[in-house]
Amino acid sequence: MGIKKSSKQDWIRIDRNYLERIALREKLIVEHPEICVGTSEKANPAIRELYEEVMLDLLPKRFPMIFRIKGDMFHNLVTGTRHRISSALLNHASMLRHLAQNVEEDFYFMVPDAQDEFVLQGFIACFPQGLLPSAKVGMSVSDIHKPVPGYEGRLKKGVNRCFERMERGQSVGRLNWAIQGNYSQLFLPFDGANTLKTDDSPCAKAELDPSASFLRAEHHTLTCLPRTGTIVFAVRSYMTPLTQIRAEGSGPTLAEACDSMPEKFGIYKNRPTWGQRVCAWLREKDSGSDKNDVHTSPTTTSIGSCPFAQSREPDSSASCPFAA
Repeated sequence: MGIKKSSKQDWIRIDRNYLERIALREKLIVEHPEICVGTSEKANPAIRELYEEVMLDLLPKRFPMIFRIKGDMFHNLVTGTRHRISSALLNHASMLRHLAQNVEEDFYFMVPDAQDEFVLQGFIACFPQGLLPSAKVGMSVSDIHKPVPGYEGRLKKGVNRCFERMERGQSVGRLNWAIQGNYSQLFLPFDGANTLKTDDSPCAKAELDPSASFLRAEHHTLTCLPRTGTIVFAVRSYMTPLTQIRAEGSGPTLAEACDSMPEKFGIYKNRPTWGQRVCAWLREKDSGSDKNDVHTSPTTTSIGSCPFAQSREPDSSASCPFAA
């Protein structure tokens, strides 16, 4: 599964796309509250715990130039917003909205039940891909992962072992990636990021254009909350144009990673619809682009947050799905 120990330093990440992404998250919460925000009696104690952990402690300490607490008010110095900080004065949906309005990570609350199974009971999800969170509420980790090829074998045992062994306060992280063709949306609750489908949708009928397609990478963090024992699944999404990857000389590496997927997993990632064309295009020499003048999608991509390029950030090798 590629799981590694993590820390609070990797839990929340902020880059140069922050303002655009936060504005998009606020818009999505207003337009799609039933998709983005989910609370329940079983999840509410963990929602309060996460809110206090992130908003009262982590953000002001790790990013003091962005977030400050003055009296009973929480101030975001970048967006210019503020709100009352006390969780006693907020309902749980408001806590989730405040989280979404200040950080880019989505959070899913996996609450242990009487059989020690971890069950999805709440969420704040502005950038889901191929997942309608409300439809998964009440489902265990195993039930949610059933569509994954080979999950019922070694993978299921590994996931269960990971959850069972997590100690309170502990965090682990991993990365996931997919090719997303012809569109740069982050909000995809009804469709996966594995691009064109084989149905009659307009997207499926469109001719795939590798130069208009993206690498969608997700940094996943699992954290066992100290008080409630709930495991919070945090997802940070990155979008990088394939044009940028090819211009930087990393196209063949990505193509090799795509080709090396096991057959069933490649089908799960929808590789039959994009694999041959995208991989051939990635291996072509990009003679028409200047590596020092890469054009990116302003609404979805930050050169500084690219999880594929190995020379962008101090922690870029840890963020790159293909780094050695």
